[in-house]
Amino acid sequence: MSNSHTIDAQDYDVAIIGAGIAGSMAGLLCSRAGLRTVLLERHRFPRHKVCGCCVNGRAFQLLKQAGLESGLRQLQPATTSSLAVRYRGRKLNVTMPTSFAVSRRAMDQWLVTEAIASGCQFIDEVTAAVQPIESDKIPRKTIASRMLDLPEERTLLLRFQHPHAANCPPKTDADRHASRQAKLSTKIVLVCDGLGHPSLHLLPSFTAEPVLGSRIGLGAVFPRTAADAWIQQSEVLMAVAPQGYAGVVEIENNQLNLAAAIDPSYLNKSNSPLDCLANIFRSAGVPMPQELRSATIKGTVPLTRSARRIAGHRLFLLGDSTGYVEPFTGEGMAWALTAATAAIPFVVSAIRNSWSDELVRGWQSSFHDITRTQQKICRLLSATLRHRWLLPPVMTTCQFFPSLTQHLVNRINRVPKALEII
Repeated sequence: MSNSHTIDAQDYDVAIIGAGIAGSMAGLLCSRAGLRTVLLERHRFPRHKVCGCCVNGRAFQLLKQAGLESGLRQLQPATTSSLAVRYRGRKLNVTMPTSFAVSRRAMDQWLVTEAIASGCQFIDEVTAAVQPIESDKIPRKTIASRMLDLPEERTLLLRFQHPHAANCPPKTDADRHASRQAKLSTKIVLVCDGLGHPSLHLLPSFTAEPVLGSRIGLGAVFPRTAADAWIQQSEVLMAVAPQGYAGVVEIENNQLNLAAAIDPSYLNKSNSPLDCLANIFRSAGVPMPQELRSATIKGTVPLTRSARRIAGHRLFLLGDSTGYVEPFTGEGMAWALTAATAAIPFVVSAIRNSWSDELVRGWQSSFHDITRTQQKICRLLSATLRHRWLLPPVMTTCQFFPSLTQHLVNRINRVPKALEII
């Protein structure tokens, strides 16, 4: 899907690594701000990605603020208004603000297309490695940046899957190997390449190791059949078992999307990911969706983790690259859109004014403020699902005190005040 297979000779203002929700939204907003922007993606677009595929109230409002509501609706997403939790035959239905469900294949491709239309250059099938500088190796608390000779640009080493992509046609085997590589200079790097941010593997101070016991993500997209009529079109179904949980929701084109979080020890003991999922549905007391049996099931690396640093010299981390907490009904995409929206003032300031370490501290503070409440709630919910003795009384509490449940739901779906006017 690349709109270009070559790197322009000119330097860029912003290079964005990863074309998921955070990266593509950042590419769109940076280009709209008049910045020379390139968006780099290691996979060939469009592609499927393991995700719950829910655009919750906060995510929708951020898209609407960016003038993207009509584009989202053109994807013909399913509309959801409730969360249906099933655990050992028990049922809990929670009313949710109107949300949308759309595959990441369609959602990400659409956002990338919008970014390209705004002037962003997009290149897929390329991996990027941020090249280290002296300040990456030294903690900020240890030495002031003014004591270092800091560059005015960052350098990325790119490796292309297309032999001609670096804009130097190969003539020999040596040329062919060299033509797969290129260096790119940019004033700012936005790291949006997901869990573990592999683009920063040369910068050990930015590591994001998984939390002990972190669950593994599984995902699949498959056709909806008449046998799945028990899954309501307007609900997000969550089947919960001691070994993990699986969420199912209808998406565009009469398809179902499944996203699950599974204990790795249980997954290793199972004959296959499908058997593991079948046992979760059976334990929850609901049937397994019909076509899941023949679907391609994809997995992730361990989910829950937190990056040691989320900013450095001319470098900002966004989205899942900053860390990850198991989300439930759209928080993952909402966090990504929130971070992309909130980062733009820092990026613009870094380009149009001289660089300052205040931008690093400012992004750390802003990111903490806009995500901490929602992530605390998700940590609480995740912990509840992990303890089989705790979930039944929590379900009972939610049934008898719906106002408390709605308060938590509203907190998750609310746009941070700091972003309402951006």
